[in-house]
Amino acid sequence: MAGKRVKSDDDKFQINKRAKIIYSDNDRISHLPDDILVDILSLLSLKEAVCTSVLSSRWHNLWKQTYCLNFDPHVSLPKGARRGFESCKVKREKYVKWVNCVIRKHKATILKEFVVRLRLSRTFQKDVTRWIKFAFARHVQRLELDLSTGESSLINCSLPQDLLTQNSSSEIDFKPLKVLCLKSVDVTDEEIKFLLSNCPLLEELVVDRSLKLLNIEACGSPILVLKHLKLTRCYNLKSVKISTPNLTSLFVRGSHSDLKSVKISAPNLTSLTLQKLQNLFLENVPMLVEVSVCHVYFEVSLKDMLSAFSCYVFQLEILTLEVTLDEEILPSAILQLPKLKKLVVVIINQGTYHPNIYASITGLTHLLTASPYLQEFVLKLQWLDPSIFVITRLKYITSFSHQHLKVFKLCGYCGHANQDKVLEHIIEKCVALEKVQIEPHYDKLYDRVPDYLDESINKQAVRHHVKQSLREQVPQQIELVII
Repeated sequence: MAGKRVKSDDDKFQINKRAKIIYSDNDRISHLPDDILVDILSLLSLKEAVCTSVLSSRWHNLWKQTYCLNFDPHVSLPKGARRGFESCKVKREKYVKWVNCVIRKHKATILKEFVVRLRLSRTFQKDVTRWIKFAFARHVQRLELDLSTGESSLINCSLPQDLLTQNSSSEIDFKPLKVLCLKSVDVTDEEIKFLLSNCPLLEELVVDRSLKLLNIEACGSPILVLKHLKLTRCYNLKSVKISTPNLTSLFVRGSHSDLKSVKISAPNLTSLTLQKLQNLFLENVPMLVEVSVCHVYFEVSLKDMLSAFSCYVFQLEILTLEVTLDEEILPSAILQLPKLKKLVVVIINQGTYHPNIYASITGLTHLLTASPYLQEFVLKLQWLDPSIFVITRLKYITSFSHQHLKVFKLCGYCGHANQDKVLEHIIEKCVALEKVQIEPHYDKLYDRVPDYLDESINKQAVRHHVKQSLREQVPQQIELVII
């Protein structure tokens, strides 16, 4: 870059002349067709796209043709304006007015994406209804409404009653919809059935925190293309029945003890995540390779739950188990897991003493020995008192020799001697080990490093402290990573 010099009148003239040339001849982006400019604007945040309207008269209305509308305050608002947003009703009301203003001005005939992530209760039902009808009238392909209030689900908004009927306006078009995500939006069994029947391209359905959902069925139709179904915190859900040829992943969690039955027949299902429940029926799942069993506090044992997988356990490649300390992880007579490549065990302490408090710890032996070709083992300790690992008992955890385990990850590390002992035995017994990953329990380690009054710097100091303390314990040929 040339050095600075005093500008003469001639210089000023040349600058103005160059500015004209740039605008008239070299402004190549303004010579692009409108549809390409709209493509570019659709990649920006909505606020950024609206700001381009001041560039020239040609740009004034281009943002109104964008096919992606994302109303997420954490994306569209400046960082300073986000402070206290969720707790300030006035700010949220102002944001709702802005959303309404945008959709009144918007002119695109097709929407690829319409997203609203905003903490709204039932008092905003009219606004939510307006947004949903707007999206469907624009042939929306991906619709996400995340209205999580952080409060009781009794104040949820609902889907418009007049929308989901056979007599809906001819302007409403469900057919292009491919992804539907409803969080803290009440939806009934009949409405789900209607959507599955009238959205032939629907590939992904997510329902979170809906109290009205009781029994869900996705069955029968060979043209149903649904691939991903996720149901979370639907606390009154009693049954799930799936019989569809294209489903590849099913996630059901957070329904507590009301969930009595799950029946699945899905030839292309590869991933299944479930809580404990009383009756699980699996058939025709030859592609199932990933299973996660989540913990919920009631009577059904993990042993009974896993018995439902007995016919398919040999084909599993990824297994995640979330257990409490007072239950046995797996019976010693478990079937072999010859294809298992990754094992994740999450141990939760309920905070009460139980005579079988070591059962889940010693049960790790059965899992590891039953998985001779295991390559990655993740042990997560959540809310767990590290002293529970009595050193004299550790021999039962690692009394094995593994020939193929390459990665061991320990989450919830807080520097307790017994956790170091677990790591020592894993390193000793797993002869092919290549990498050790440690995820510290930062809250329990902050007192071991100086307080820098900056969370990111404090975490960096904790990572350095952990790495230094484990440097001698982990052999040089094994990579040590602190997450």
